[in-house]
Amino acid sequence: MNKNGFTLLGMIITVAILAIVLAAAAPSFHGLMARNKVERTITELKGVFIAAKSEAVMRNKEVYLHTVGLTDTKTFTDDWRVIATTESTANSCTTNDNTLYIVEGHSFTGLNIKRHQDYSTIKIDSMNGHPKFNSGEGVIDWLTFEKESGKAITMQMHMFGRLYNTKNYS
Repeated sequence: MNKNGFTLLGMIITVAILAIVLAAAAPSFHGLMARNKVERTITELKGVFIAAKSEAVMRNKEVYLHTVGLTDTKTFTDDWRVIATTESTANSCTTNDNTLYIVEGHSFTGLNIKRHQDYSTIKIDSMNGHPKFNSGEGVIDWLTFEKESGKAITMQMHMFGRLYNTKNYS
């Protein structure tokens, strides 16, 4: 007798195998999503930094990077912004004629984040596009994102206008 189709036992075994494979892959998938979120945030911030440097030189006007809603202690929040503007203060986070670019934290939820203790605002020079730091500082840890307990990525800013990512495993 020729039977076409699946038996009930075959279906149960197939579903059980799929459940085991999915259960094993779930933690890996969660880690992948967390890494992608951090990498996407860093890519957005690098883009704003590069654009702000270009705007400063092109306009021959100082540009400021303001970190709004971030502190120098690790905070689990999505209520933050990085604003590139030609204004030296970020009184409000509304868009005006002097606002060039904004990265909103609401797009990157679920991260612990902190900024450098001395740099809630970074001035970018209009002549060469380099960030201005306190005297004696050549590299600063601008922003740090923690994706898992003890694992973080820090965006280091160099005085000659480069951004580097370093991984910290404290």
